[in-house]
Amino acid sequence: MNENKEKEESECVGENTEEATTSRAAKRELSSPGKEVGRPSKIKKKEAKEDKVDDDFPMNVPFKVVNGVRHLSPYWAMYRTRTKGRWINRKMVEVFSQEFLSTNKNYAVVACKLGRISVNGKQITDVNYIFKNGDRIEHWGHRHEHPVKDYAIEVIAETEDLLVVNKPPSLPVHACGQYSIHTVLGQLRVHHGRTNLRVLHRLDRATSGVLLFAKNYETDLEFKQTLKLGEWRKEYVCKVAGVFPEGEVVCEAPIGTLVISMGIQCVRDDGKSAKSVFKRLWTDGQTSVCSVLIETGRTHQIRVHAQYLGHPIVGDQLYNTDVWGPNKGKNGEYGKGYDQLCEDVRNAHKASSWHETVDPDYEARMERMASEDLTPEPAGLRPEDRPSYDEVCLNCNVTKKEVPAGHFQLFLHCLRYETTKWSYETEMPEWARENYWKIKMQPRVFSGAISDKTTIY
Repeated sequence: MNENKEKEESECVGENTEEATTSRAAKRELSSPGKEVGRPSKIKKKEAKEDKVDDDFPMNVPFKVVNGVRHLSPYWAMYRTRTKGRWINRKMVEVFSQEFLSTNKNYAVVACKLGRISVNGKQITDVNYIFKNGDRIEHWGHRHEHPVKDYAIEVIAETEDLLVVNKPPSLPVHACGQYSIHTVLGQLRVHHGRTNLRVLHRLDRATSGVLLFAKNYETDLEFKQTLKLGEWRKEYVCKVAGVFPEGEVVCEAPIGTLVISMGIQCVRDDGKSAKSVFKRLWTDGQTSVCSVLIETGRTHQIRVHAQYLGHPIVGDQLYNTDVWGPNKGKNGEYGKGYDQLCEDVRNAHKASSWHETVDPDYEARMERMASEDLTPEPAGLRPEDRPSYDEVCLNCNVTKKEVPAGHFQLFLHCLRYETTKWSYETEMPEWARENYWKIKMQPRVFSGAISDKTTIY
């Protein structure tokens, strides 16, 4: 099982190589805490067990920086998960083959026969194993992480209970797919010794801006309760295609999942309620920068609503493409049914994936090994005793693709999160400042009242 469950678009690499043993981002100190407006109320700390630290987390993986892009060397890692509801009573190898996009069809069978998969602490070499509720699954895999931009992580504010950072684009918040060290949590851990941080909310991989972490259970509970009660005011800025209308534009189109394995959403009648309030800040006649207040936090909400309004985010590799129909999904009109749209989006994503050509010998080798009796690897084989090249690893047997630099960054930035008790914000991103001198940015207040300048979709 090569855990490459892609939820985001591919990214590109440069050409000129700069070797490094310590990242430029790591050499720079975290910025000083920014201004904090108010503070969450203190709550009584309770006696609780400390969070467990993952002792298997790789801390010294070599890397290089190429034209400002950070590339990790491949390394061996333990993947851990529990059975999902949809996996129960299904064959393990069938689930892995269907749910992980970039695996060879025979990989799960071969990995199982080699003893690389364990369930509930025991090696599983039976390819007919059926998942049960509560199964704990572990898999030793050869990990090839996607590259990211070599940006520093700026601290906006920090207290004994809370860490607030300005998330750079290109980094996922937490481990997913082919990202682990190259995540916000991973970089904070490897380069700054921050462990046991609790994610209070998420931002898409290519999105930048305000990101909050709790340092303990009590703060995590307190903040998430206020989030659940709708007390958070969430403001973003985005750059969209075309001349966006003046005045407030309210979009309340429901959002539902289109492609589960990729996390791609769309407007659909059976989706969940969602509300975004757009307001144009400026336009150059071809693109517009908008402030967006969101009352809900659906996956890819702003991206989907911007697409629905006919002004998709500039350069959005997922939602600003012709695969959504002649009008790119405006008004939820795709020109095809959801099943066909799902298939088309999946195929378009595969066509723009990280891999170019697979070694034909690899495909033949995997076919052969899947049909043979294989000798399981010793249980407990350590990463340092494993080879740097793995003959059954797909990523070791493909030519990497150079993809556009736009895959690293989305023109979507979380500008400000606040309640009546606290407020954290960043500076306006550079791409939103072209005509920014004409506007004195003030916090927007959404009262829910409808004015004659409000357009509702």
